[in-house]
Amino acid sequence: MIKLLIVSLFTLSLAGCAGYAPTDRLLGQSRDDVLHVLGNPAKEITLNGETTLHYPRGPAGTDTYFVTLGPDGTVLRWEQVLTEENFARITPGMHKDAVLALIGTTAIVNGLARNRGTVWSYRYPTFECRSFMIEFTSEDTVRSTEYRLRSGRQCRKVGL
Repeated sequence: MIKLLIVSLFTLSLAGCAGYAPTDRLLGQSRDDVLHVLGNPAKEITLNGETTLHYPRGPAGTDTYFVTLGPDGTVLRWEQVLTEENFARITPGMHKDAVLALIGTTAIVNGLARNRGTVWSYRYPTFECRSFMIEFTSEDTVRSTEYRLRSGRQCRKVGL
């Protein structure tokens, strides 16, 4: 009897945990199904009838997943958005809102001296152990972008 109780409690505790990443099993599923599997999104953007749910993983992790729902509220697609292809689409003059819609937010934000803006840093999956940096002006537009090598503990910490 005690073994059955322990197994039941363990199973219930696993059922309550949100998953780390979406899978193709979510395709065609409802918004409620997504929330059950992945938890609440960090951000939600609706544009042209589609709703994109943002799931950055880890306090400063290397993955950010977007799950896109169609007008009927079912999952059309999902993707890992922290890619060099998406980073290449970020250009000077782009507004911060467009960056958020493309690659989501980051936990690593640093202010520039004399209120000249901020620098956002994105860790992403790479064997070169690089981060992507975006410098924003105080008017929330992209001033510049660049790649930087992470070193030491930061690389080992994310497993790369």
